[in-house]
Amino acid sequence: MSSLNLNHIHIGTKDLQKSIDFYAKIFDFKKKFDHDPGVFLDNDSGFLIAIDPVDEVPVFPNWFHIGFCLKSESEVQKVYQKVKDNKVKIARDMMNEKGQYASFFIFDPDGFKIEVSWHNE
Repeated sequence: MSSLNLNHIHIGTKDLQKSIDFYAKIFDFKKKFDHDPGVFLDNDSGFLIAIDPVDEVPVFPNWFHIGFCLKSESEVQKVYQKVKDNKVKIARDMMNEKGQYASFFIFDPDGFKIEVSWHNE
């Protein structure tokens, strides 16, 4: 079997524009196209986030999260600074060991937990 790559996630939101703005501002996602009534956003890696408006956002187990792995420790630090500047709710503050790893967890506007990390492998 050829290798599989995760292509997209599909989430719901109570406020579509707020979610679009969050993923654009914090993670540099851009709107790729509309899909009524929601949107698809993508990033420079071609990863897609589909977002649809919903009446109720599902509640996931505490351990569930979306993970973005960046290419360097400094990239994680830059996103962390954007998080702080934009007063994004932090689920777990920055943990790092210089040259080994850096990671933190935040919540998107609807409470989806997101990990941002880099690991020296």
